[in-house]
Amino acid sequence: YSEKGFYPVYISHLILLALNSYLDIKLGVTTVLITLAIFMLIIVKGIYNKMEWKHAINPMLMAYSIWAAYCILEIGNPNHVQEAWNISITQYAVYPLVCAILVPISINNKTHIHWLIVIWSIFILFAAFKGYWQKNHGFNEKELYFLYELGGAKTHIIWSGIRYFSVFSDAANYGVHMGMAIIGLGISAIYTKNKFLKIYYLLVTFAAIYGMFISGTRAAIAVPLAGIFLFTLLAGNIRFFSLGAILGLGIFIFFNFTTIGDGNQNIRRMRTAFNPTKDASYQVRKTNQERMKILMSSKPFGYGIGLGGKAEKFHPKELMPYPPDSWMVNVWTDTGIIGLTIYILLHSFLFVYCSWILLFKIKDFRLKGLLTAWLCVCFGYFVAAFANDIMQYPNSIVVYTGFGLCVAGPLFSNKLNQ
Repeated sequence: YSEKGFYPVYISHLILLALNSYLDIKLGVTTVLITLAIFMLIIVKGIYNKMEWKHAINPMLMAYSIWAAYCILEIGNPNHVQEAWNISITQYAVYPLVCAILVPISINNKTHIHWLIVIWSIFILFAAFKGYWQKNHGFNEKELYFLYELGGAKTHIIWSGIRYFSVFSDAANYGVHMGMAIIGLGISAIYTKNKFLKIYYLLVTFAAIYGMFISGTRAAIAVPLAGIFLFTLLAGNIRFFSLGAILGLGIFIFFNFTTIGDGNQNIRRMRTAFNPTKDASYQVRKTNQERMKILMSSKPFGYGIGLGGKAEKFHPKELMPYPPDSWMVNVWTDTGIIGLTIYILLHSFLFVYCSWILLFKIKDFRLKGLLTAWLCVCFGYFVAAFANDIMQYPNSIVVYTGFGLCVAGPLFSNKLNQ
């Protein structure tokens, strides 16, 4: 059954992260070894058995092949450190390419898509429960070590209260991932025929809302808002368009024009995201970015992959003195303005191409809705990536799975027609 090899790749990212909260697991090394081992098994099987390799030749593979080629050329960067490149290349290029190849081969129909959602939902429930446990019962030994020995308390125990991070590397990744689950599970519930699954998806959505708020991550609110915005554009149904518009506008008015719920520290902190210019941390970020522009003006190819920030342990020739405050800034400092331009153009192409597929190639109502949910997850994630450094486990595998499913949409549609 190795043609279904994407499932263990997908599951491994979720399970290992959950276990990492209790055990010392080298998450990056373990997940990439599992991914590459399964990938090699599938290639070996493909040599001796007929497999639908033509499904793997798609625009997503082409786009990320261009990006991977640029990342390989970055080895020639004068500031290059191979160890840093080896660690960062997995998130930059390995997982996008693996998803571009394996998702169209492994996932063939709506049932398979639901299986991916159910697997993800189990992890979401666990992550939400873990956040609840931290809030009501405290942190375990490993989490206390992160807070008080590694300095996590500086950003997680602040004036507005404690920012809970569940099994994630930090509260920002926790909040954004819960935001992704809100839009993904919420839209999937609308298009699910099975009443039990519909109710289950809605319950998981509410659990994700709870997790997002206790994370105290203000940028996380941008994920469902951006997802709702894209949903209204792609719905192709006046009823769903109206529902999305009313919901999105209602959330915006609630946070931006009222003071309802200010007695709750989580709501009060989330509300500050709608007035960023009044926030001290926002001002610091803008000041740092202006300073970065001066340094980056002479580095069109950046400092080198993995070296754009917090790279002291790799001892490069030159160090960026200011921390990257978001994933997009990290891409900029790592790969320069040339790399950032390529990165944004390739992802813009993917969003346009996937939207075109959903609008004009998918006729089945429920299939279109499920794929729209995944694309909205991707869109919300990349909007938040302009505000937080969130390319961490397991965000990447979920996002690239979403792109892979949308690109493979016409294959699902053709099988339904047959």
